[in-house]
Amino acid sequence: MTAFVIGNVTEDLLFGLPRLPRPGETLIAGRRLSDLGGKGLNQAVILSRAGCPTCLLAPVGDDEVATRARALAEAEIGDARLLDMGGASDQSIICVAEDGENHIVSSAFAADALRPDRIRRALSDLGPGDVVVVQGNLSFETTRAALQAARLGGAATVANPSPIRWPWTDLYPLVDLVIVNRAELSELGGSDDIATAVARLKAAGAREVVVTLGAKGAEFHGDDGVIRAPAVPVRTVDTAGAGDTFCGILVAARQAGLSPEAAMAAAARAAALTVGRAGTYSAFPGPSEIYNILHERAGAP
Repeated sequence: MTAFVIGNVTEDLLFGLPRLPRPGETLIAGRRLSDLGGKGLNQAVILSRAGCPTCLLAPVGDDEVATRARALAEAEIGDARLLDMGGASDQSIICVAEDGENHIVSSAFAADALRPDRIRRALSDLGPGDVVVVQGNLSFETTRAALQAARLGGAATVANPSPIRWPWTDLYPLVDLVIVNRAELSELGGSDDIATAVARLKAAGAREVVVTLGAKGAEFHGDDGVIRAPAVPVRTVDTAGAGDTFCGILVAARQAGLSPEAAMAAAARAAALTVGRAGTYSAFPGPSEIYNILHERAGAP
């Protein structure tokens, strides 16, 4: 049972600020951190650390960032296939305020260069029991090709539509589980009311929807109603990467057979660890921390 993560890799340049800048304003950063990230790499690392066999398929450039990413991916992920698109790897500029809130701007030149045919070939060996995980960084065509390949192979599908670059309506029939935050749900569902927006995603074809609500926890909307998971209290240092931690742990827990309730609680605990630390990759919980979270939630000794 392999998790195939189809996503991006970026160099993350993080600037710590007293607050987020206003339009037209320049602020001086109190700290600067260079890290590796990208939602594809992030979620694949978390899944692998959770003990889930993982294959990462991600486009990179032909530069020093790609070299660093290959070394990290080979060390962290059992099957890392970083595809050389030539040119520069993608970057994200992350501004983090003292209260932990952030603004992120990313490039997607390498991500957009990945074409559907390469993904179809790479996913030719998946089958029932596997899961394909996609986000919003790649093109619509390539994302659709990944989800279609999953359906043809009998694999489950998970979509974390972030960032929102194009309409997802036509893809929901190919998605078993959608994971979104409150702002993304409002945009995709066309309503600030959670129940209304979720109903619209499900009416369009999505089978299950998880909504993360920050300090208010998260909600799982499935066939049997709504399951709510409270957030874990933590001093917020940096929220970057917390959503990817939540997604990775949720998928790994479900693949391991945990109930939706237990999987949501485990994901919330792991995300809280990330929120309490600075950086993206450097803030992720380690394998032993994830093991303890998953086994405690599963009731193992």
